[in-house]
This record gives sequence, structure tokens and C-alpha cells, in this order.
Amino acid sequence: MNTAGVEMIDEEFYASSPSGEIIRAGRAGRSFDYGRGLAELVRRKEPRFIYLAGTYWKQFDYGTGFRALCELGDAEYLYRAGWYWKEFDRAAGLEKLIGLGKARYIFYAGLDWKGFDYERGFEALSALGDVEYLFYAGAHWKEFDYERGFEELIKTDRLEFIYKAGCLWKHFDFLRAWKRLEYFVEDGEEWRGRAFEHERWRFALRMIWDDLWERPRAAG
Repeated sequence: MNTAGVEMIDEEFYASSPSGEIIRAGRAGRSFDYGRGLAELVRRKEPRFIYLAGTYWKQFDYGTGFRALCELGDAEYLYRAGWYWKEFDRAAGLEKLIGLGKARYIFYAGLDWKGFDYERGFEALSALGDVEYLFYAGAHWKEFDYERGFEELIKTDRLEFIYKAGCLWKHFDFLRAWKRLEYFVEDGEEWRGRAFEHERWRFALRMIWDDLWERPRAAG
């Protein structure tokens, strides 16, 4: 789009230009009607461009943009807006992500948003039963309930994440986790083998077996 086009924006520009052109015009700022531009993006139901407008425009109605993203139900751009926008209702945004049932973006929000409600996020991941992102949360979130997280994890037959949690979680019950890996004789074989090769697991198992060995001797 040329400079003259930006300086002489008319109604037809908003109605007929590609959304990318509207974003660029808003970044340039000259004679741009930010309210009209956002209204057009909302009308087109394009969450990516609403997100970009909130990220790059000098003037932006964050309330209107937020409501539009919630109504469109696009978890990815709702999460991104919570990370990059200057103004964002993170409590309401988290509730929307929870309502959408998107464990991945709940985890990402806990990783990147400021003012994230870790307790609410944990409850949501537990309720969704997504062991993968519960594991990631335990490995990467600033706050995590390891005791309750372990109770959720130990119920699963996805043994990969039991093994990986033992590698990365700050607090972990290796004895109960090992018994779970043993319970699934065939499916657990790979992860028991990996545990023997991993320094943290190997050290924990040595401590467990040394303790079990000492108990009969102490009793005698």
C-alpha cells in the first residue's frame, strides 16, 4: 500500500482491503480510524488479525478486542493476546480457555502470562485429565502442587509421563512411581529400562533398595 493511500483512507478502504493491509495501515497511523479498523476485523471474525491489531496498533480498544476473541473461541490467539497485549483480563481469559477445554493453551498461559492463577490452572488441567500437559506444568510452571499433581499422574497408564516427571519434577514419589511402572509389566518395560539409565531415577532407586535391604537387618 502506498503512502498516499494511507493518508487518504476512505470508507471503502476498510470494507474492501485485505486484513493484512488494515493492520499495516493501523501501524502507520496516518489518518487511520482505529475504531473503524477494529470493527471491520471483528466483523470479519478473524482472530489472528484482531490479535495483531492489539499487539501493534498505537490505539486499540482492548475490551472490544478481548470480547471478540472470546466470542470467536480461538484458544491460540486468546493465549497470545494474554501474553502480548498491554491490557488483558487474564482471569476471564483463563476461564475462557478452561471453557474451551484447551489444556495446551492453559499450560502455555501458565508459562507466559503475568498474574496467572496457578491454582485455577492446575484444577483445570486435572479436571481435563490431560496427563501430558499436567506433566509439563509440573516441569515448567513457577508454582505447582506436586503432591496433588502426583496423585493425578499416578492414576494414568501413560507411563512415559510418569517416567519423565521423575526426571524433571522438583518433588516426586519415586517408590510409588516405580510400583506403577512395575504394575504394567510389558508396557512399563521401556520406561523401567530408561529409569535405570537416568541419573536421578537411578539414584532414587538405589536409595529405595538400600532402605529396603536395611530394614530386615535392623529388625533382626
